[in-house]
Amino acid sequence: MRTNAGQHLCIGIPGGELTPATRQLLKTVQPGGIVLFARNVDSADQLRALTRSLRDDLPVLPLIAIDHENNRVNRLRAIVGELPTLAAVKHAGNAEEFGRAIGRSLHDLGIDLNFAPVLDLELFDASIDNALRDRCWSRTPAEVVRFAGTFITGLESAGVAACPKHFPGLGAAVEDSHEHLPTITRRREQLLAEDLRPFAELIPRLSALMVGHGHYTAFDGPNPKPASVSPVIVGAILRRQLGFTGLVMTDDMEMGAITRAGDFTAAVTDAIQAGADMVLVCHTSEKILAAHEALAKTKIPAQSAHRLERFRAKWIGPTN
Repeated sequence: MRTNAGQHLCIGIPGGELTPATRQLLKTVQPGGIVLFARNVDSADQLRALTRSLRDDLPVLPLIAIDHENNRVNRLRAIVGELPTLAAVKHAGNAEEFGRAIGRSLHDLGIDLNFAPVLDLELFDASIDNALRDRCWSRTPAEVVRFAGTFITGLESAGVAACPKHFPGLGAAVEDSHEHLPTITRRREQLLAEDLRPFAELIPRLSALMVGHGHYTAFDGPNPKPASVSPVIVGAILRRQLGFTGLVMTDDMEMGAITRAGDFTAAVTDAIQAGADMVLVCHTSEKILAAHEALAKTKIPAQSAHRLERFRAKWIGPTN
């Protein structure tokens, strides 16, 4: 199990090139994925060299991912400049063209997967700081499906996989999951009919999906439990009720919603046992190594490895 554990981790690395310390981390963990941030980006040539080095250094081709949404979340600003707002994209009616342009940029830079689009409903007002302002397509499920769906069409036509987020929907959160575990108290009927609807309608065409860190009292009761580690939300609802057979990834497990709510390594293993295939650990080598050690001691379901291989066969690599 130890040799395969790293394949279920998607990790962040420091800087724009592979230092000896980073190469040692990669050798130890052998991660299945790498998530890039602005700290990894200086120029187009530099980033292409970095993604080539990552593929050369790892024995199994890694999934190379990034968050590249719009003007609010733009990790490639140093290369592509400013992106349009979602409001501008909607007004112009060119969500598919926007997705295709992003896909071409990412594919050219050696990136396989985009943690986008956001499928959360814009259920919050201007007084709420939940990290989703200017990132949501609409407050109505039908509009989110229409705009985000055409964005996905454009993105994937350029050879880059979409990984929509944050299942089962963080639009009603009143706190930022980067800092705290938000508790969402909407009724089960509301969640199923509204918050989950964009995911449910788009799932048949998705290869990957990200689960967020909200706590949903209607699904998991009053005791705090992030969705990312919930067997009810990931296993019962996403896998069985909605029938999603693609790659399930967690949001970053170094976010405050996880680290302030309980034991970090327990959360990592709980996420895999709940039905996730890949856990994100985005910032510190200590947490990455701890997550790897925890997963190396965990019995990982065989079907999870099969889902990773199926995703890799379709999307990963310079020729895809």
